[in-house]
Amino acid sequence: MIKKQNVGVLDTAIRSIVGVVCLAIAAKGLFSLSVSVTFLVIGVLIWITCSLGVCLIYKALNIDTYLGAGHGLTQWYPKT
Repeated sequence: MIKKQNVGVLDTAIRSIVGVVCLAIAAKGLFSLSVSVTFLVIGVLIWITCSLGVCLIYKALNIDTYLGAGHGLTQWYPKT
């Protein structure tokens, strides 16, 4: 069963950039090991959500910014 996407195009672009920046900071080792691991985990989670197009936090809050939902790229329409 394919899950319905809820992450829009603009969200995906922003998440991709933030995810890559977090992964780069983790790889560069600018901070202590624990902070670098935190950046690594955050970067991987963000990258997974933008790759799959599904955000569990959005699902919990009934937010859907996916264009296929029938509205604009960044508009928020609570599900009724």
